[in-house]
Amino acid sequence: MSGTIPVAAMPAILLTRPADGAARFARALQDALGPVRIVTSPVLKIVPTGDVPDLSDDPILIFTSRNGIAFRGFGLKQGLNCLTVGDATAQAAEAAGISARSAGGDVNDLLDLIANERPDRPLLHVRGAHSAGDLVGNLRAMGLTAREVVVYDQVGQPLSDEAQELLQGTAPVIVPLFSPRSAAVFADQAHGPAPLFVAALSAAVAEAAQLTCAELKIAREPTMAAMVSVTCGLYDAAQSLEGGSRAQ
Repeated sequence: MSGTIPVAAMPAILLTRPADGAARFARALQDALGPVRIVTSPVLKIVPTGDVPDLSDDPILIFTSRNGIAFRGFGLKQGLNCLTVGDATAQAAEAAGISARSAGGDVNDLLDLIANERPDRPLLHVRGAHSAGDLVGNLRAMGLTAREVVVYDQVGQPLSDEAQELLQGTAPVIVPLFSPRSAAVFADQAHGPAPLFVAALSAAVAEAAQLTCAELKIAREPTMAAMVSVTCGLYDAAQSLEGGSRAQ
């Protein structure tokens, strides 16, 4: 016989992004799902390294994460242009006063964009200490002038007590993972009996998430909208496991 599931038995969504990104994603999930339990426990802390990019050669900046845009030194030079891997990063660049063009996808889409346009100015990849692949190496292989600068580090953080309580319970936990680094840090700490339903931004993120999952799905494209969609689908799948229905 169906009935109301106790709160402790209801699925929960665990967000491991830094607080600002987690807040944006949580709002999008609540718009789509309604009143669901969301726990935020960032597994990475973004820490500036203190490095100041050399902009004397008037480079086109490349951002593969919005975290690089927060570096205040970019505000010292007007007329900056950048290429970004995705739309959200492009929006953050524009908000910071940097003219941006988005590849609208992943790093491969960004490489395709650059290969098609073949900029005649130097390219500067502004990135974190942990970066998947060799973007600058690929650009140099195209015959382009490219270099990189590390302006922040992604320091691993322990899961909160509330997050660990979820993982030690028996109710399903839905975990959206957005980067290989955060997936690996989370996997190192995710030890518990709770069934995990993992949404991965990409195949690389899924590969880094060395977890035993009840279900793992990769977003159809590396965008927030696609991650909201796959996370909602997993939430519904987790509810089916529990035999309940979404709160109205």
